[in-house]
Amino acid sequence: MSKRSSATLRLLEEFSQAHGTSGHEDAVRSIFVREMRGRQLVADGLGGVLASPAKVVKGPRVVLTAHMDEIGFLVQSVTPDGFLRLVPVGGWPDGVLAAQRLRIFARSSQKEFIGIVAALPPHQGGAQAASVDKVYVDIGARSAEAVAHHGIRPGDPVVPDGPFTALAEPGLYAAKAFDNRVGMTALTLATHELDRLAAPCQLLAVATVQEEVGCRGAVVAARLAQPEVVIVLEGPPADDAPGLYSPESQGSLGRGVQVRTFDPTAIMNPRLVDLTLAVAAEKGIPCQLAVRRTGGTDARSFQAYEFGVPVIVLGVPARYIHTHNAVLDVADLQACVDLSVALVRRLNAQTVAALTQYL
Repeated sequence: MSKRSSATLRLLEEFSQAHGTSGHEDAVRSIFVREMRGRQLVADGLGGVLASPAKVVKGPRVVLTAHMDEIGFLVQSVTPDGFLRLVPVGGWPDGVLAAQRLRIFARSSQKEFIGIVAALPPHQGGAQAASVDKVYVDIGARSAEAVAHHGIRPGDPVVPDGPFTALAEPGLYAAKAFDNRVGMTALTLATHELDRLAAPCQLLAVATVQEEVGCRGAVVAARLAQPEVVIVLEGPPADDAPGLYSPESQGSLGRGVQVRTFDPTAIMNPRLVDLTLAVAAEKGIPCQLAVRRTGGTDARSFQAYEFGVPVIVLGVPARYIHTHNAVLDVADLQACVDLSVALVRRLNAQTVAALTQYL
């Protein structure tokens, strides 16, 4: 394995394992801030971070962005016998939580605890909790007083316990939070590479918050960054899992970076889509074009900034997102980084202006 590949995997693992449900992105933000050393950093009021070039750069303001948050929970209450009740933060499918491990971060004590979602064996009926409102979490406490003694209280954030794991075939890995820590990894690596290369624009690296609860952070981040073009880096759902795969798959592992042209929340600028595909073809970067019937990204918020901004979404497909264990191919991550870098380097003033010349 090359040094570059090893560094990519280390960063992806660190990002994925960071505790960072929506509104509680501190651990993820600290990694991003560390990696953006040498750039000028400023935070918005919700906790998003804008990393600008250290020196004044001429050219259009091009935002490369990813969201820091993951789906998770908050502690809603504690039962008298010491079990936690939860509220979801972001979209959780029913039926994925029974008997799973969770990581509870006690904000008052700054300690993390493992909890087990209660599940009955077949000897006792075996009826499992199907939805978050029916879940009880066992942290090994015998009373509400014991839970309080450990510093856990209502409002504390909870995330899945999904360790970073190499799978059978080279390049395939599983972990929690690839949506969107794979985007954060791509954002960081692409920014590092672009800082070493000449680009005809001002590259603004933006890490947003609270995407999983309605793309709220991107609304504020757009005001801070004042973008002229936005490239959103994401970890979208792959569609090559059993029961989904077809020859029409638009998000298969190992087929390259996904270029999204449409979803119900954003219609991407067609000229920017065409440019992106042309750059990928010129550079020999594998990509797959996606028109999505469901889902949405921060493109929804960035495109509506001021009088309208051209946006494109580049994604690293991952199976089983919004569960404890997503699966991706690191080659798709590298394709996302390569296309991000190549596209930014094409975004000079003339090209950017042409994206919105309608009259």
